[in-house]
Amino acid sequence: MITLFIDTSTEYLTVALIKDDKVLKENTISSSEHSKYAMTEIEKLFDGTDIGRKSVNKIMVTNGPGSFTGVRIGVTIAKTYAWACNINIIPISTLKAYALSYSGYNYYVPYIDARRGYVYASIYDKDYNEVLKDSYISLEDLLKKCEKLSNIAFIGKSDKKEILPNKLNILNIYNYYKNENGISPHALIPNYLKKTEAEEKFGDIND
Repeated sequence: MITLFIDTSTEYLTVALIKDDKVLKENTISSSEHSKYAMTEIEKLFDGTDIGRKSVNKIMVTNGPGSFTGVRIGVTIAKTYAWACNINIIPISTLKAYALSYSGYNYYVPYIDARRGYVYASIYDKDYNEVLKDSYISLEDLLKKCEKLSNIAFIGKSDKKEILPNKLNILNIYNYYKNENGISPHALIPNYLKKTEAEEKFGDIND
């Protein structure tokens, strides 16, 4: 079983190739132009292996929330690749991917800065069950929802020592989803959680 993992939803671009429950290769770069580097990084995964580009059996992709452009790039690549290979896609919440990358806590609170005092965030319990679904929420309201929780892992981008970095543990994520059948590439849609700034401004004009 060959699985291709793709995440372009934040400033980090991560791709990985998994074969029979083992991560063969993983590439992560920081980039402001995922569209420029994504396919190149995917190609690098196959270099030096005996795995053909069309030997992939399944694709795992984070479909948001996160950067609008980044999410769109990852989803588009996954849909095109899956369609060409006639295989299914397993969509993964970017936030849950972060939660699954850690263990040993009662609660996991992954978040992504959405600017203006808001974040994309969710809350999961120790078994990674959803306590708060993926939300576009003010940081103040998120912290209020965490007041009665204990042994919490906050996961995000911050210079504060008590906050865990938003790094992905590919094997943990893969093991959690590996038995899912996935969906048709035609059924995959981005999970933006909110309108783009252009859509919001257009809405204001028409109100």
